Amino acid sequence: MIRHKFLAAAAFGLLAALPLSAQAQSMGHMGGMHGGHSQFLMLLHSANLTPAQQSQIHLIMDSHKAQMRSLHQQLESLHSQISDKLLSSGSVTSADLKPLVDKASHIEATLNQSMTDTALSIRNVLTPDQLSHVAQVHDKLRSLHTQVQSLMGHGAPQDDGND
Repeated sequence: MIRHKFLAAAAFGLLAALPLSAQAQSMGHMGGMHGGHSQFLMLLHSANLTPAQQSQIHLIMDSHKAQMRSLHQQLESLHSQISDKLLSSGSVTSADLKPLVDKASHIEATLNQSMTDTALSIRNVLTPDQLSHVAQVHDKLRSLHTQVQSLMGHGAPQDDGND
């Protein structure tokens, strides 16, 4: 009984340690974009978009939605397969998981590229003045975040690459 609890705890720890960035990104879901890209979309609210720009951005988002959904479903399936292997009886080696992890990494790279392409398409809809304004708002928000971290005693935030 104790051994089963230990194995379950160890498996949970392994699952938690896996680089499941797509799952983490889905926590920040907004209109089909994830993670750092949702920050980009939130910043668009400060850009004073025209109705025509809003319509263009909506079309851009819709054009990528089906592919993104399919990739996320594939990734969820792979994560389930990895979990099943980790939680199965018998030994499991890195070699057993490598094909699944490699495939998940490839899908994550495809997702990241698709999100980057979408963000670039949206960026191209903005005027230079709007882009400048959004950049200023982003700088102010970054400064506020740093101040909050400092006030909370956490020091300077670490760069997570999502800026």
